[in-house]
Amino acid sequence: MSAALLLPGERTRSEIRPGRAVIAALAGTLWLIFQSSVLPQVGLWSLPFDPLLPLVAAFALGGRRVEAWILALFLGYLSDFFGGASSGRILLRYALVVCMALPLHGRVVLRDRFAPVFGVAIFSAVAGTLLLVLLTLMGAEHTADWAKVPIESLGTAAAAFICWPLYRRIAGWEDDRLTRARRRSL
Repeated sequence: MSAALLLPGERTRSEIRPGRAVIAALAGTLWLIFQSSVLPQVGLWSLPFDPLLPLVAAFALGGRRVEAWILALFLGYLSDFFGGASSGRILLRYALVVCMALPLHGRVVLRDRFAPVFGVAIFSAVAGTLLLVLLTLMGAEHTADWAKVPIESLGTAAAAFICWPLYRRIAGWEDDRLTRARRRSL
């Protein structure tokens, strides 16, 4: 008996669909280009709005292990690169989110909008805190970094709230209406 709870019309996500990961990577890359070129021009460079972490979480919560890890590593590396940081902090944060989200596949009602948004905010806060604890143990933490964790978590939750329906589609979750229509046509 499987420990995961699947809603009607859902199936396990064991097959790899590289096309979806490529679309997600392209969307993430476009966001990073927009963030690094347009947002500084309008004075919003320091906006704590991270739509990439919810995208990575959507793949992990959807049970797409390989794609979630590829996206976390690729988008985390690009985020660090475009942000001008060579520390790998964002990459580590995304990897921590994948580690936390993968075991929750099938245990969270993903079609709801607020449960995943709340979960992404928790993932962001816990990953940011764990990362700062690790950096503190290594002596590389700054006191200003601790104050950023709550606002980054709220900004990431806002990004998840705005983008969650799109992320569901990119991650390949089937809508109940489409599943019922397919069953009726068979």
